[in-house]
Order: sequence, then C-alpha cells, then structure tokens
Amino acid sequence: MPTVKKTKTTTRRTTTRKTTTRRVTKPVVTATPRRTMVGPLTAIKNFWVKYFDFMGRSTRSEFWFGLLFVLIMHALFYRFGGALAANIADAVMFIPLIALFVRRFRDAGLSVWWYLIPALLVFAIPVVRGATWYRMLAVNYVSSGMLMYSFFFFAFLIFEIVVACLPTQK
Repeated sequence: MPTVKKTKTTTRRTTTRKTTTRRVTKPVVTATPRRTMVGPLTAIKNFWVKYFDFMGRSTRSEFWFGLLFVLIMHALFYRFGGALAANIADAVMFIPLIALFVRRFRDAGLSVWWYLIPALLVFAIPVVRGATWYRMLAVNYVSSGMLMYSFFFFAFLIFEIVVACLPTQK
C-alpha cells in the first residue's frame, strides 16, 4: 500500500513586493518500503521479544535465523547438559517457536489454521497412541498406524519447509 506525504510549501512574489506564503497540499505517492533482511542477532532478539506475538509477521530471514537458534540451543543443551537440560530448554522455547511459525505462515499469506490443525494432529496422535506404540517398538513391531503417522509427519514437515521458503505477501 503506497504511503502519501501531505504538505508542500511554495513561495510566490507579487508585483506589490509582498511575499505571500501558502500551503498547497499535493499528495506525493511513494513506494511502501520493503522489509529488509533481518540479521541473526536481530532475529534472536525478536524471537524472545515476540514471545507471545501471534498476530505479527516474520520475514524469511527472521524465521530461518530463529529456527537455527533453536536448533543450536537444543544441541548445546543436549551436549553439555544432557537430555533433561535439552528438554527443559525445548519447553522454554516451545511457545515462541509456535509463535514464530504462526507469524511466518501469516507473512507468507496463508491462514494460521494451515499450521495449527496439522501441528495439533502431529502432537496429539503420539499422546493418544503413545503407550501402545512404545510397546510395539519394544518388540520390533511396526504397525500400519505408525507408518501412516510417519508419512503424515514428514508430509507436514515438507509443507512447513515450503511455506517457510515462500516470499512475503503484501
């Protein structure tokens, strides 16, 4: 959407040596400034500052730097603190990561529901079927339900990657 500057001042000289000044309002249309690429430090700062911001937008660079930050933090906590420290770090970064995905989907021009409904299914199915599946895995048995879930999970992952690579919509 173009922005409009409102005022422009002109000065005129008349024959009686009086100087009159009047304001003439002429709309001057300029292009809307495009969002610039966000650097890694700004992206990390935005990741924490926009902890509960589900209404804004995130550019591609902000999304990828934020996601890279989460992956590096998880690896560092796992390497130096063990699985429990990594799980605690993941729990702390869970809400801002969901917010980051929601903002990226909105920036790409998709409805947030394209992210939330499959994400809820990806998280809910293992919770509902978890104990049964773990018993099956203990005896090296893979059911068709587990294969369907794996297919759905990887299809959703590919969909997220494609959306994350889409350009910003106006």
